[in-house]
Amino acid sequence: MDSTQILVVEDDSTFADIVQFQLSTVGFLSHNILSVQSLSEAREAEIEFIPDVILLDLNILDSNGITTYDSIVSIFPKASVIVLSGMDDRSLALQIVAKGAQDYILKSDIKPDLLEKTIKYGVLRRKLKEELEFSEKKYKDVFYKSPMPMFKLRGTSLEISMANKASEELYDVANGELIGLSFYEFNSIGNTPFVGLEANASFKKEFIQETFQGKELIVEVILNKLESSDDLEFIAQVIDRTDEVFFEKRKNEVISQAEESEKKKIARELHDGLGQNMVLLNLLFQSLKPSDEQEGQYQEISSLLQSCIRELKEIAYSLLPPELENGFLNALNRFANRINTLGKVNFVITIEDGFKEADFGNIDKFNLYRIVQEFVNNSMKHAHANNLTVEIKRTEHEVLIVVSDDGVGFDNEKVIKGLGIQNIQHRIKMANIRGEIQSSLGNGAILKMAINKFN
Repeated sequence: MDSTQILVVEDDSTFADIVQFQLSTVGFLSHNILSVQSLSEAREAEIEFIPDVILLDLNILDSNGITTYDSIVSIFPKASVIVLSGMDDRSLALQIVAKGAQDYILKSDIKPDLLEKTIKYGVLRRKLKEELEFSEKKYKDVFYKSPMPMFKLRGTSLEISMANKASEELYDVANGELIGLSFYEFNSIGNTPFVGLEANASFKKEFIQETFQGKELIVEVILNKLESSDDLEFIAQVIDRTDEVFFEKRKNEVISQAEESEKKKIARELHDGLGQNMVLLNLLFQSLKPSDEQEGQYQEISSLLQSCIRELKEIAYSLLPPELENGFLNALNRFANRINTLGKVNFVITIEDGFKEADFGNIDKFNLYRIVQEFVNNSMKHAHANNLTVEIKRTEHEVLIVVSDDGVGFDNEKVIKGLGIQNIQHRIKMANIRGEIQSSLGNGAILKMAINKFN
């Protein structure tokens, strides 16, 4: 049984009970786990309970945010702090990890084995930091035996001067083969390097990498400058997030498929059910013979029925575009033709010579189509654009798509993100696309997307 003393700082008693139960299922002793709801209760507990690990909710009864972290560290300076983060404060959790917290866990992802691993790694990292400060000899011993991949890196190119066994196992290389390589050598296209290495003491960044054997890795790298060194040197801790990210991606794919399945069902019901009834109603209405006094009302009702039928068809088409079954490029061209037929904007598509549907590979074409569709609809409704363009080209590894308009634009810093932008960002995440929207007042808007063809 694990004798680690754990303090849970959480003001939601139900959630705290769940955490305590999950900890007990993986071997942590229940009498070594204490739950408090506030900083004041934590101060009272200090008299009899000294935790090794603190699972900390940042927003509690008497404190919130970074202040909560600073306060709990002042009470228990030797404890490893692991932040319990909600999706809405994930960026704040990352800031606090950069300040010194050992890790963070999304509340929605909490499960026994994740808690156990995070706590053990949190304790290990805390001990590792203390031992590094204590002596160079112990530092080397812990460095090489650490279960976490670690590097000693040199210069702005991050040349590897030391690598432990765990790092060699992670990158699937033989003993000593990492020495002399740049850490960036494993990075896939699209990664940006660390910035300001000479000016700052610590960094944290996520990279998509690839081993020499072709295995894809998604890693989180914590970089700390060695202040005692005369040269620019760093200790890098590498956390393998590959399984976690792939799990999240698979979850998003399931959600996306469920959403689209429901949309298809609704579209068919609209077309085959309500749509057919509307057509029948229109036929029955046309068979009526209005009197001269009723002729005006008759024409108004007839016009309204026709309008409802057209709008219903448009909704059903939007939910389930049949052209997409013949490929994204086909659907995009048909969509542009329909927009141009309206005569409100000029919609131009430019595709690199030789580009084929096969170049989209395993790309999520349905969400990609929806993203372009949403951008165009927003441009027509809100931006008062006269021209819309889509440019499609490719590199060796990626498909690049740029959608732009010449509308009124908006201030990226001040705009309140409406449903349209939220939908675009949601679908970008669901489709595993790197994308961003850029705009400024009076200069239109641009949506840039880069898609790995080998997803």
